[in-house]
Amino acid sequence: MPKINYELKQQIIKEYFNGTGSTTLSKKYKVSNSVILRWINRIKNENFEMVISENRHRIEYSVEFKIKVLSYKNSHNCTLSELCNKFKIHSESTIYFWQRQFDELGIIGLSRKRGNPKMNKNKVTKQTKLSKDDELKQLKEENLMLRIQNEYLKN
Repeated sequence: MPKINYELKQQIIKEYFNGTGSTTLSKKYKVSNSVILRWINRIKNENFEMVISENRHRIEYSVEFKIKVLSYKNSHNCTLSELCNKFKIHSESTIYFWQRQFDELGIIGLSRKRGNPKMNKNKVTKQTKLSKDDELKQLKEENLMLRIQNEYLKN
């Protein structure tokens, strides 16, 4: 299904609130009924800017934010759509992906960047030893990740 542009979303939402049913709109504009109902649900939950926003590509979420969302999910037994409305996340599949990554890989799964790493212009063939400062920094990061994971598991 192609991406739906800003003007079309506005038109569909306007027609829905003027009394046209979501099934009729779905057939008319060839947009999934569940997508239209998701937009309407978000509008009713006062997240209108999420529905009609034009620029929603590549939003980066911090590891702490992901842990916060997953902890809230586990402690409050919320649905994915409720979490999306509360934390203003565009897609339920994003949260589902975070949960799956956390279950499979732990805290490292949430911090892992997707895709291929950027290429270095000059390759270093010899492995350099970490300086004391770098080693300390790495240990502090690992310690922080373990604390976050521990806090998540407590909830």
